[in-house]
Amino acid sequence: MIRYMGRAVSYVQYMPAKPIKHGIKVFCLYCGVSGVMLSFKVYVGTEEDQDGSALAVCVALCIASGLTKSRGRVLYTDNYYTSMKLAMHMFETYGWTIVGTIVPTDKKSRENLDVPFLKLSNGARLAVDRGWMREAVIKLKTKTGKTYYIQNTTWRDKKQVCFLSSNRVGKSIGLDVKRHVKGKMMRDTFPAPQVQKDYATYFNAVDRNDRDSADYSTSIRTNRYYIRIFCWGLDCVIHTMYIIVCYLANWDIGMPEWKKYCDKHTGRHDFQIDLGIALLNHAISSEWDGESEKSQPMWMTKCNRLVPCDCDKCYFCVNGWTNGVCHKLAQKSTVVYSCGKRASITGCTEHRVNLDKGGDYCKMCYRKQPNDWSFGQKKKKCRSSRLGCAGCKETICGSCWQEGYDNHAGRKKRSK
Repeated sequence: MIRYMGRAVSYVQYMPAKPIKHGIKVFCLYCGVSGVMLSFKVYVGTEEDQDGSALAVCVALCIASGLTKSRGRVLYTDNYYTSMKLAMHMFETYGWTIVGTIVPTDKKSRENLDVPFLKLSNGARLAVDRGWMREAVIKLKTKTGKTYYIQNTTWRDKKQVCFLSSNRVGKSIGLDVKRHVKGKMMRDTFPAPQVQKDYATYFNAVDRNDRDSADYSTSIRTNRYYIRIFCWGLDCVIHTMYIIVCYLANWDIGMPEWKKYCDKHTGRHDFQIDLGIALLNHAISSEWDGESEKSQPMWMTKCNRLVPCDCDKCYFCVNGWTNGVCHKLAQKSTVVYSCGKRASITGCTEHRVNLDKGGDYCKMCYRKQPNDWSFGQKKKKCRSSRLGCAGCKETICGSCWQEGYDNHAGRKKRSK
């Protein structure tokens, strides 16, 4: 989904289950291993081919048309695209297999291309245990006489789930999944079909890219839909760059600084910030010599006042001068000493003060524990305290404070 709220186009969609709920819908094809986008098509309204088939089959054939020269690929689809017609066409025409979820229907007269399992009633669904499954296989032949199989599986998870697969066909034996159960702290183990493991392993590239576009968008506020589509394409390019950098860093290729981008919590954020700063530095250095104000480009702010900066990243910091760029100053915090005196500070002090956030475990005691221990084991061995360092905002017990707080030296080493 591309975020868009304007009225310039008539094909704006509302999909409440998506991270971006209101905007322009795009059909995409991604690599299931790396998550790189391979092709896409913008939805501009309902379309039908000459045979009158549904839009889903037309779209699937359109976005995969540039990759059909290589046979033996596996196409993972959701319930919007999956059908018997698509599975038969992809194998007989291109030699591709398909794995996807399919929506079971209520009771009706069966046709040739219908799946054998119907939707369970509420009573039947509650009567079977979680992990119950049934599998059915159909044997088909291509025009050249080659035999292939398509398997349909119905599985009772929290609700009924149906799969359609022509990739790995056979009986599922000895496969389990872990699921959370209401009222239990530990997850329970339930039987699962082979197609569920195959589908869950590779069908998350679209979800990852949707989440990435929603969290780290480069779009601007505008009602011009073509600018929105361009910014969405730029988001996909940046996400692809991030995937490539992380892949190289995991194999110790490239710059050592790229290792921090592999962190699953802050790596994507740090990559976006560093990329933006690098692009700004390159733009300024290519259009300004840094000496005369007359040579400044039109898009730079004209300011005679030089503001000192210590971020060591921006173009002005690297060259030792700034021009109207001021980074956020260190915020002052108010501390209350044991004698009742209040003071405003911007850094660490020699006194242990009340941090006004309740009792918590000593962070220094936690760092003293063995590294192979779990978080719970380390926390049980730690003392509790309300006091600590005002600058570092860490609770430190009295015994550790007398021994000497270790985080000040660690901060200095990291800053160097």
